[in-house]
Amino acid sequence: MNITNFKNLSKNSLRKKALLIAEAGYQAINITNTVRQKISLKNGKLSVFDTMTRHSVKKYLDIDLNNYKNVFVVGIGKGSALASLALTKILGKRLSAGIALDVQKPKLEIRNSKLKILTGTHPTPSKQNVKATQKIVKLIKNLKKNDLLITFICGGGSALLCGSQKELKSSQKIFKELTKAGADIFELNTVRKHLSGVKGGGLAKMAYPATTVSLIVSDVLGNDLSMVASGPTVFDKTTKKDAEFILKKYNLPPRTYDLQLRETPKDKKYFKKVKNVLFVSNREPILAMAEKAKEFGLKPKIYSLKIKGEAKKSLLPLIKAVKKKEVVLAAGETTVVLQKKTGNIKYRAVGKGGRNQEAVLGAIINSLNTNYLIPNTIVLSFASDGRDNTEAAGAIGDGLTLKKSAKLKLNLQKYLTHHNSFNLFKKTGDLVFAKSKTFNVSDFMIIMKSN
Repeated sequence: MNITNFKNLSKNSLRKKALLIAEAGYQAINITNTVRQKISLKNGKLSVFDTMTRHSVKKYLDIDLNNYKNVFVVGIGKGSALASLALTKILGKRLSAGIALDVQKPKLEIRNSKLKILTGTHPTPSKQNVKATQKIVKLIKNLKKNDLLITFICGGGSALLCGSQKELKSSQKIFKELTKAGADIFELNTVRKHLSGVKGGGLAKMAYPATTVSLIVSDVLGNDLSMVASGPTVFDKTTKKDAEFILKKYNLPPRTYDLQLRETPKDKKYFKKVKNVLFVSNREPILAMAEKAKEFGLKPKIYSLKIKGEAKKSLLPLIKAVKKKEVVLAAGETTVVLQKKTGNIKYRAVGKGGRNQEAVLGAIINSLNTNYLIPNTIVLSFASDGRDNTEAAGAIGDGLTLKKSAKLKLNLQKYLTHHNSFNLFKKTGDLVFAKSKTFNVSDFMIIMKSN
C-alpha cells in the first residue's frame, strides 16, 4: 500500500473507494516496477516499450549496445535515483558508469558501485546542487563519439540541476519572487533556461558527439518535453527575449535582480544524435484509476489531464461535473498565489501547505457557499510523488471534514487566506500521506458521488 495512513482515512465506504482508486494511480507509477516493465535487454539490444498501448505493445526504440564502446547513465530529478538504479540492474556489466541527482537516496536498496547517487535541495537550489551538477557535467563532457548516454529526466530537475554559482545566485534571487507572483511552470522554466548553461539543451550540447537517449518523465501540462526539468537534452524553442518578457510581466526587471540572461544552444547539430522519449506521463495513472473505478461499479469520467489555474478555485468545475455513481478524474498542476497587493506590495502571513491541500480546502469552501458539496461527495487531490510541498501528499475533504471543523470551531476561510491548509487538515485528520517510491507526473484529482 502506497498510502501510508489508508486505514485512518477510510472512515466510510465512499472514502475507502476513493482512496483505493488513488492507490491504483500510485501503483501505476511505481518507479522500480515501471522501469522493469518498460525496459528490457536481450541479446545486447535494449528495448523501451509503451506498456499502456491497448491491444498491442508499442516499442519506442531499440538500442544495440554492441554499437557502443561505453554506456553511461545519468538521472536528474525526483525519482531519478530509483529509476537509474533499476536501469543499472537491467544493464548489468554493460554499464560503464553513472550518476543520479535526486532529493534523497533510495532506502533499503542494494546499490550499484558504478552508480553514484547524489542528493540536492528542492524546490530551492543550493551549493550542494551546484557541486552535484558539476560532477554530472564532468562525466558528460568526457563522452566520445562511440559512447552512449542514457538519461532519466524527471520533474524537480529544474531546481536540482544547477550548473554554476552564478546560476545559483540568480535562481535564489528570482524564483521565489516569480512563484509568489503566481508564475506557472512554463514561465518559470523559460526563465530558468536562460540563466543556465545546463538547461534548455545545454547537457545535449555537452554530450555531443556521443549518442544520447533521454527517458523523460513528464510533470508538465501537455507533456512538452522541453519544459520537463527545463529540458536539458531537448532543443529549446524559447529565446532570451521570451525570458525578458516574462520578467517584465511580473515587474521583475533583470537589472534590478542582477540577472544576466543568456541564449540557449540553437545549433541543431548538437541534437542530431539525441532521442528524447516520453517515458511516463499522467496518462498511465489516470487510466489505472479509471479501471479501478469500474471495478466498484462506478462510471469514470476523465475531465482533463491539463488542470491549471489558482489552486483554491480549480476543483469546483469538477464538483459541478460529477453525477451519482460517477468518478471524475483529472490531472495537472495548479498554482498557489501568495503575493497580494494592498497599497504597497505586502505579503500576507503564510502558513504551511501545498497546492493539493489548498485545492481541497478551496473546493470545500467554494462548494459550501454554492451548495455543490453534499454529504455523499468526496474531494481528493494529491501529488503523484507523495510530496505536496510538505510531508503530506495532499488531502481528502467531504461532509466529515465539515463536521469536524465545525466541532473544533475552525475558521476555514482564515486557514485558506493564510495558505495554512496543512494545519487545517492536520486538525481534521484529513491529510493524505504516501511513500516516495513513485514518479512525479503532476497532481491527481478525484471527485466522487455515491447514491
